[in-house]
Amino acid sequence: MKKLFILLLMMFAGTSLFAGNDATSSPASVPEKTLKVLMIGNSFSICVGEYLPQITDSAPGCKVDLTSAYIGGCSLQTHAQHLEAAEKDPSLKPYRISRWSDKAHKSYAGNVNTLLKEQKWDIITIQQASHYSWRFETFEPYVEKLASYIRKHAPDAEIVIQQTWAYRLDDGRLKSWNLTQQQMYEKLNQSYAALAQKYQWRVIPMGLAVETSRRRSESKFEVPSAEMMKSLIYPDLPRQSADVVGIYNWRMDSKSGNMVISKDSFHLNYRGKYMQAALWFAFLFNRKTSEIGFIPEKMNRADALFLQKCAQEALDTYQQVAKP
Repeated sequence: MKKLFILLLMMFAGTSLFAGNDATSSPASVPEKTLKVLMIGNSFSICVGEYLPQITDSAPGCKVDLTSAYIGGCSLQTHAQHLEAAEKDPSLKPYRISRWSDKAHKSYAGNVNTLLKEQKWDIITIQQASHYSWRFETFEPYVEKLASYIRKHAPDAEIVIQQTWAYRLDDGRLKSWNLTQQQMYEKLNQSYAALAQKYQWRVIPMGLAVETSRRRSESKFEVPSAEMMKSLIYPDLPRQSADVVGIYNWRMDSKSGNMVISKDSFHLNYRGKYMQAALWFAFLFNRKTSEIGFIPEKMNRADALFLQKCAQEALDTYQQVAKP
């Protein structure tokens, strides 16, 4: 009787154990998917390298081999011109090539031509320089030249558009362009949508993600007054956590030697970079941002979850014209 009881106990224990394994897949059972991604862009693309490798590493089954061909402020016209010039003279190396692979970050001078000819890519992203993004007439014929070259030398790669974003409220160019922040977003959104429709390309809707975070945020960014800016004493800075775009910093003035506040009102801050990487992760791997296990040390969990949700909402609501 005692032997029968022990045997039954072992059988029930074994059944429970195996049922648990069947019900919940272990991370090791998820097949790994490595994507080779090339970004032909500028500062609005290279910033995704800040957190995307760590985010990808935190999700079972995902791995990214990320490369950026970077020139600051580079427009589609300039990209097309560099392609033509380097085709005639391969020794030209106008780009800073940065690669994130196996947690290593390497940079060197190079050109896009060599990258396309000597390596295979799954995804190649392009975008317009942010200051031209709201003017669709600046996109062509340069996109067609880029697309033709990519199709010739990387025919198996999917070309994807990264949608850029509207500047922070205190960027002086908005006034000089006679645009509100909302109008800049609406116009760039229309431009990228028209481009996507023309070529049947998918879009990483980062501009929409930025607008979503602005709309969903309980606190709103307010432009600090000149009086308030003058009253600040190092190391105090204006409040800037209400927007994912824009950075205030202290720097030493080279002439006076005094510490002064510098303002960047169009690049992503660390919150924006995290949201951008979360969006790219969900887009590239067709996974939910809720699967992300990585949160930067300087970011609290509640804010990270908020940014993840904004990225996911943008991806879920953006009307793609093409599917992979």
